[in-house]
Amino acid sequence: MRIGIIGGGAIGLLFASRLSGNHSVTLYTRTMEQASLINRDGLCLIENGESRLLTGIVSKAMEEGTSSEDLIIITVKQYHLSQILPVIERIQVPLLFLQNGYGHISYLKQLQSPVIYVGVVEHGALKHDQNTVEHTGLGITRVASFKGSLDQLSLLDEKINRFPFSKSENYHSMLIDKLVVNAVINPLTAILSVENGKLISNPFYYQLFQALFEEISAILELPNKMGAFEHVKSVCFATAENRSSMLKDIDNGRKTEIDAILGYILSEAKGKEKSDCVTASLYKMVKGKESQGG
Repeated sequence: MRIGIIGGGAIGLLFASRLSGNHSVTLYTRTMEQASLINRDGLCLIENGESRLLTGIVSKAMEEGTSSEDLIIITVKQYHLSQILPVIERIQVPLLFLQNGYGHISYLKQLQSPVIYVGVVEHGALKHDQNTVEHTGLGITRVASFKGSLDQLSLLDEKINRFPFSKSENYHSMLIDKLVVNAVINPLTAILSVENGKLISNPFYYQLFQALFEEISAILELPNKMGAFEHVKSVCFATAENRSSMLKDIDNGRKTEIDAILGYILSEAKGKEKSDCVTASLYKMVKGKESQGG
């Protein structure tokens, strides 16, 4: 299958490296410099301390436009989607969106493709430089249909080593489950500057963890509140030594995904006239850090 991947960040590089063994992959990057580097030197995948150089991946700058693909995977962060839409809005091939949060759903209604999927990525990935990515944690990519049939997505039936895919029946519940995890873990770790596991092991941080979850669960009206709480805790335990993506963004002076994550929840709170004191406070703290460049 011919797969196009839009986005040269950690997730884009990880998907390009993992899918290139079974498919013809073209990676579309923001800059010509990154595309030229990957075409010249290949893409380096680091796993368990070992590096592997992959040379079969073609890379192009987005300004060149997409080629003829069977599937296009969009891995850019949600705040970059508005820049990508003019390139993909008239594309007729299946599209798979891999963004955090829920706000990107509104973008999908503008697209002409008859088949649109959304997914959540539970792998850990760290971009070392423009053509090097480390697979820092094994997980799964969950995919649901926004429009069209999931039966057309052959990735769900493939056995890709250490990179599984699974089907989710309802895109709303799938995205909300991931949103809750991100909304609790990412802002707290970003402000407290701690690894994920500290949110559970430190009794004072755990109180914040509980308070934030309680408020978010009320705003989103989660049907299985206890199950959701245990799931967020299990993610903290499973990724105890990890630094969240939002903490890494703050540390490196980059823009965060706080608007895609807590911003969406605050808009829901406003519409439902729900209390949002803890959520709003954390949102302002992260935005303050972000505005100062970390």
